[in-house]
Amino acid sequence: MNTPPLKIALADDHKVVRSGLVAILNSHPEFLVTVEASNGRELLNKLETNKVDVVLLDLEMPILGGKETLQEIRKINSEVKVLILTMHQHNAFILQMIRLGANGYLVKTTAPNELVAAIKSAHTTGFFFSERVSKAMLNGIADPSLIRSADLPAHGLTERESEVLRLICQELTTLEIGEALFLSPKTIEGYRKVLMEKSGARNMAGLVLYAVRHGLVEE
Repeated sequence: MNTPPLKIALADDHKVVRSGLVAILNSHPEFLVTVEASNGRELLNKLETNKVDVVLLDLEMPILGGKETLQEIRKINSEVKVLILTMHQHNAFILQMIRLGANGYLVKTTAPNELVAAIKSAHTTGFFFSERVSKAMLNGIADPSLIRSADLPAHGLTERESEVLRLICQELTTLEIGEALFLSPKTIEGYRKVLMEKSGARNMAGLVLYAVRHGLVEE
């Protein structure tokens, strides 16, 4: 049985950009662009009657920009995967969008093969970390002032769970975390399991994403 193609929505105010993206994506049988919009409001209206799997979202658009559109999408749909596709490369933009619920962040100079890989990764794992995004997230951990701008809901972790997660994000081993907190490695592994369950993460990258989104790497 053939797997149906992933349905994709594009929101960008430049028609030439949209046309180019449609041509690239529709050339892959596993993708099908079903929604095009020139601004965030138009996208939200179309999403009311069109179910999609992945949204490619520009940041700078008239009427309703990408940030506000992402926030509206997350109010009504926590499952659809959203990839930011923009010219902005500043760490603060990247971290804020991740914290607001984006599943990945790409610049418009991204090669077509990386765009394809990003969509597949976001759909299957829930996130896509390019080298640029990974560096931004690590910088955010090192410099919490970069990620203090987003107002996020409670993360639902205990103080100890949050403490363990912060140390995990600093790339400490189970043994090192146990020594830092005066707990046994077995106990730390138990906390890791709980954190994976509560965050819905599948691996280390997912845990870091969860921590960044919820401000748990702040000092």
